[in-house]
Amino acid sequence: MGSQKKNQYSFNKFRKIAKTPCKVLDAPALQDDFYLNLIDWSYDNQLAVGLGNCIYLWNAETSKVTKLCELMNDLVTSVCWASKGSLLSIGCNKGDVLVWDVNHAKQIRKMGGHESRVGAMTWNSKVLATGSRDKVILQRDVRVPYAH
Repeated sequence: MGSQKKNQYSFNKFRKIAKTPCKVLDAPALQDDFYLNLIDWSYDNQLAVGLGNCIYLWNAETSKVTKLCELMNDLVTSVCWASKGSLLSIGCNKGDVLVWDVNHAKQIRKMGGHESRVGAMTWNSKVLATGSRDKVILQRDVRVPYAH
């Protein structure tokens, strides 16, 4: 067949992207460190931001900002929402990992195990994997009863 067919699924591959931001949030204590993960979106359109030793939540639908918690004698080094639900994990500079139920504004778990800052976290259902500067990766199931 010598003639070329036009792609029946052709469409404009370019999209228009605004040159100005739609919202500007103040982040005065945002740490300037490539290895930290201080911002994460939830499935229900909330933004968690770690600023210094505090966690703030911004609701994109209502534009409401709330302070979730303030760490004593430590800094926030990472935040990560569970893929579904209201669980937020918080990595700390001293190696602890905190799990908060945001709907109830309550810390439900504090996990040790790392000897240095926790800079990477991800959820797979109820299993939380954390990576630290101490070169250790830990996987923990938050359904397992908490043991002191």
